[in-house]
Amino acid sequence: MTAWNDLVSTVLLGTRRRTLDPAELPSGVREIAEQRADPADQALAAAAAYTGYRRAGQQPLAGIEPEPAAVEDTRPFIPNAARARLGHLLSANRPELVEEWLATVADKGFRVPAERLPVLADAARTRVSLRAPLAAVAGPVGAWLGERNPDWAFLVAAADDTSDDAWQFGAAARRQAWLERVLAADPARAREALAAAWGNEPADLRATFLALLGEHLADEDEPFVEAALGDRAAGVREIALRLIGRYPGSASGERMIERLRACVTVRSRALRADVLEFAPPEPDDSLIRDGIRVPAGPGQGTARLRAIIAATPLRFWAEYGTPGELAGMLVEGPPLNVVRESWATAALRQRDEQWAQALVEAEPGGRSTAALIGVLSPGHQAATVAKLTRGLPVEALTRLILDLPQPWPAALGTVLLDWVAGQRDHRLVAHAAALIAKAVPVACLGHPLAEIPLPGEAAPWRRAVAETLSFRREMHKELA
Repeated sequence: MTAWNDLVSTVLLGTRRRTLDPAELPSGVREIAEQRADPADQALAAAAAYTGYRRAGQQPLAGIEPEPAAVEDTRPFIPNAARARLGHLLSANRPELVEEWLATVADKGFRVPAERLPVLADAARTRVSLRAPLAAVAGPVGAWLGERNPDWAFLVAAADDTSDDAWQFGAAARRQAWLERVLAADPARAREALAAAWGNEPADLRATFLALLGEHLADEDEPFVEAALGDRAAGVREIALRLIGRYPGSASGERMIERLRACVTVRSRALRADVLEFAPPEPDDSLIRDGIRVPAGPGQGTARLRAIIAATPLRFWAEYGTPGELAGMLVEGPPLNVVRESWATAALRQRDEQWAQALVEAEPGGRSTAALIGVLSPGHQAATVAKLTRGLPVEALTRLILDLPQPWPAALGTVLLDWVAGQRDHRLVAHAAALIAKAVPVACLGHPLAEIPLPGEAAPWRRAVAETLSFRREMHKELA
């Protein structure tokens, strides 16, 4: 080994700075080197010969057992046209369309050729949204790869494993997949396992597991969610506040009602609109129990009031008026935007469509408008956005479109494509149109924007929208 290291150093440093001593080389390599007179030629010939010597001179390994093969995957392969499409997607660097393609492949019950899995797994390492659809598509071959390459461990979660070992000893992705499957198949077992492990989990996993529980929330989960309101991690408390809002009669909600009742009065004025008056709530250490922690400093009273309004069941306000009436009332005490934003948070947590509609109508360009539209039913989403396209300035509307929660219903997708079709060239419109073309549901891909030939002078962004819609339509046809 010393001779090899000396040879490497000589080649790297150069023969002017270091001299090669052929006597230190193995006999066969030395004979080849000594046939060269030039020192540089001698060093390079020795390096080439010694490299072959090191490779060919290894003793064969003995007692090595071959790796077990992956479990057989009986799903059909994707059609040939879809194989070609995948190659184009990967070379074009369109990760958002790769995600859609993978989700469609998984939904159709196809699998991809095994030789394509490594490049897809490498792409999913840096784009988390690709992991779940890729794991479903990769199946047992993906799980086999994930067990052997730690960088692809997220593929192991695709294995249909509901054993206790997966929960107790698996990596985070595998445990998350286990909880998601068992919550659907055996909820009592999943809840028991989660409760037993909860106190020992790190904060990020507690937040992930609580969010998963929220997708299968049942009446018996209320005590668990209420206990999570006092969690030491802010991320867990925020999820718990969102989930507790789905229990209209929760003990936490009743406590919030009593706190807020002491802060709100309505002052009637002759011939003029009523006024909502708010008094700042008194400091209350028991708020911590209900997931509210207000840091010390200026504005504590307003911050405390904001948190209490956001956490109070919206049924509290029925005695003061309808959502539409309240959203339009004047406010005294805190700024109007503080009250409206707190109502918006409550409407989002409690998924209250009536309040969401009232708040959107009261402040169409508000910070929470896009999220509130996501609470509405599909038909109301489309009608509301159609109305906003006629009333909001293009700058505010494009910001709204970029923030609209996805996936969009087909009716909303059609409204947005119609809006794009009627717009003049504008930088912000082009930005929003690119998102719309990628995000509208499959049912919208036959829109005239993708069908009508564009004139030669059409702006590049219009051509890009048409090409994206056509590309996606063909992609789905190939997997039909």
